[in-house]
Amino acid sequence: MLKEALIKSEWNFSNDRIVQFLLKNGANRHSIREIFKQKMGDSSFEKTAHDLFRVSSSSMDVPDTKLTSWRLFMNMLKKSLNLLVVGLLAGVVTGCSVNPVSGEKELVLMSEQQEVSLGASLNKKVLSQYKPYNNPALQAYVNQIGQSLAQHSHRNNIRYYFTVVDDPGINAFALPGGYIYITRGLMAYLNSEAQLAGVLAHEIGHVTARHSARQYTRSTLTNVLASVIVNKYGNAQAVNTLALASVRGFGRKHELQADKLGAEYLARVGYDPRNMIKVIEVLKAQEEFSKFLARSEGRQPPSYHGTFATHPSNDKRLHEVVGLADRFRSARTRPDNRRGYLNRISGLKFNKTRKRIGQIRLMTARPGDTFASLARRTGIPKYAEQKLRLLNGLFPKGEPRPGQLIKIVQ
Repeated sequence: MLKEALIKSEWNFSNDRIVQFLLKNGANRHSIREIFKQKMGDSSFEKTAHDLFRVSSSSMDVPDTKLTSWRLFMNMLKKSLNLLVVGLLAGVVTGCSVNPVSGEKELVLMSEQQEVSLGASLNKKVLSQYKPYNNPALQAYVNQIGQSLAQHSHRNNIRYYFTVVDDPGINAFALPGGYIYITRGLMAYLNSEAQLAGVLAHEIGHVTARHSARQYTRSTLTNVLASVIVNKYGNAQAVNTLALASVRGFGRKHELQADKLGAEYLARVGYDPRNMIKVIEVLKAQEEFSKFLARSEGRQPPSYHGTFATHPSNDKRLHEVVGLADRFRSARTRPDNRRGYLNRISGLKFNKTRKRIGQIRLMTARPGDTFASLARRTGIPKYAEQKLRLLNGLFPKGEPRPGQLIKIVQ
């Protein structure tokens, strides 16, 4: 099937590059010869065969080994997926476009117009489940920050929409075509305008790099390949398991790229790009709090580093962002604006329990104030002290300093 498609397709790359790709992804000498021979004709092929096969025969001859183990089967499927992608990149389909971020050609089975249209459709579904937070001033503030970042991104030709959703979960996400959401739950735990900008910049990075479209393409190719291999080799369960791992693994790379792009967009508008690190530290503190809860309640702590984790480990993300943040600094500067941000979220709804809702309030810490003493006034029935530390970026053992503006819950 793939062989026939390669023969019939129009190639957009040089012959030697096609050969190198096929070799790298598990094709053997005989298969490549057959493809080129039928594609070019006997006489033309013989003239160029020597140049095409300059690589030693030992590296080109890949024996057809019978799949006798799970490991061999998975290696076969991985190589076959890569081979299918290479074939499609060589011109099997017409979905080759230039990535706005890298400037390189890539296979994407979704046009920009389709991407925007899909985002608009999904946006209606999202807003039917997650209502926008009822605070026009806060919505306008978040939109202003987001639009400033979007205008300095790699895709400032599309329209962006930023929405605070009325949900206590700690989350932010992006849909295709420029629809970006942040929950009131996450906003409660951020401690500066620059951190808010970091969250939005990260999500803009997903949009500019067309991660949704690329994920859709990879998922589609994986499904096609899985169908072909199941028909030929059987073992549908093995195919489905590896297909899931392949697609989610692609997602981990997307998260790292969105962090890098987020740091760049922060720097372009004047924020310190190291605020991307601070955003990730907020997420890391939430992870540590989840482990604390599990230990306190006698449960197994959740794992964030398993085979199927959507995001890469927080430590790895921190390392990646720290290594790249400084190169994006510019002469323009904006303050972190901690006080301005805290004033904006004063009065924000905060779930004391699933059903009981309080509000974020601000106070200036006095000598002798501790989170333990402040926790007794919150009405939060469990772990109030730890939650106050989380809210103020001081988990697990930090305490308020006299004169410090801090968040409390009433």
